[in-house]
Amino acid sequence: MKKKRIFSFCTLSVVIAALLLLGGCGKKDEDSTSYTIYYKNSSGTSLYEVNYSPAAETFDEMMTELMAQMSTVPEDAVYTSVLPETVSYQGYERGIDALRIDFSSEYYEMDNITEVLLRAAVVKTICQIPGVTKIILTVDAEQLVDANGELVAAMDAESFIDTKNGGINSYQTASLVLYFPNEDGTKLLKEVRNVDYSSNMVLVRVILEQLMAGSDYANRMAVMNASAEILDITTKDGICTISFSEEFNQPPTEKTPSAEAALYAIVNSICETADDVEGVKITIDGSSNVKFWDEIDLSEVFLLNESLIEVDSLESETEEAAAQAEGEPESTGSDTALSSSDAEEASGNAADISETEEEPEDAVVAGADGSLAGVDGYAADEDGTVAGVTGADTAGETQTE
Repeated sequence: MKKKRIFSFCTLSVVIAALLLLGGCGKKDEDSTSYTIYYKNSSGTSLYEVNYSPAAETFDEMMTELMAQMSTVPEDAVYTSVLPETVSYQGYERGIDALRIDFSSEYYEMDNITEVLLRAAVVKTICQIPGVTKIILTVDAEQLVDANGELVAAMDAESFIDTKNGGINSYQTASLVLYFPNEDGTKLLKEVRNVDYSSNMVLVRVILEQLMAGSDYANRMAVMNASAEILDITTKDGICTISFSEEFNQPPTEKTPSAEAALYAIVNSICETADDVEGVKITIDGSSNVKFWDEIDLSEVFLLNESLIEVDSLESETEEAAAQAEGEPESTGSDTALSSSDAEEASGNAADISETEEEPEDAVVAGADGSLAGVDGYAADEDGTVAGVTGADTAGETQTE
């Protein structure tokens, strides 16, 4: 039996040009018959988009047609297929939660660049089919594993995030801890989201963009106005300063959470996910002399606020214990801000596809062969408010986007 070569998804050894990975695994315009097929550019360093109008009428026909198109390239094309000649597409299986796409064992012989481009291209192309929300890749019917032998989770097009400004020089996976306001907008619910992103991107920006994209669950509110823009992000001495456009100070247009829940959805998400961030300072158009939604003074630096987190019934005690073991700082509730003076010092679908065949209870596989088997450094006063930063005069590296 051929020995598997397991990929390192954490680092690529060369610079990859910008992946064209914008947009999500979602619904196509019902009146549109145009799909985007993803290929590689001629140098094999980034994805190349080609518009295509499929003729398929059933789901099975659509899968066959799109996968064939990804493998077929005109002789005079300035792009190439993402599928190496040695790697065979072996079919698919429709599961309850995800579509499984199977490849031959030669998949593990690809280098890291080829593999990530193939994975991104397949997910982004097939996610355009109505009804496909998540994709799991398998190799000889076994779920794809990473360099550590861990299963590669189900993906959608938003799992692949890249900077718009010049490509990537490494590729990494992050588990983002995101918070969204609950149904009544007064408490926060935790949501863990795995993403692959360019190391050229600041992790805080990735977190914010995922918050802007909204929750995966219907019973959670938006965090910010859809028109808000991220102007600048700087981290120094554990304080992350974010400048938003003025639209950030306008509540979401549909359901509006409390100002406190919206603000701490951002703060808690950043503080829990970004290891180098202990506090968050928010400015609007560069100014902190503003009240967020006319309620919260933004001249302060905000810390993790656990008092607003609603314990989700889906969260296990094991997950909570693991979070505590990682040293999450304790919150003092609403008194989780630095004083203004100390803050200043610390900051710086094709038409719907009709299915003509009824699927059996056990998923049928269509393939080539017909089958698929409390924060250090902060001192609290007696009243519980955070009065300052220990070691605030210590010089620190500044990371600016």
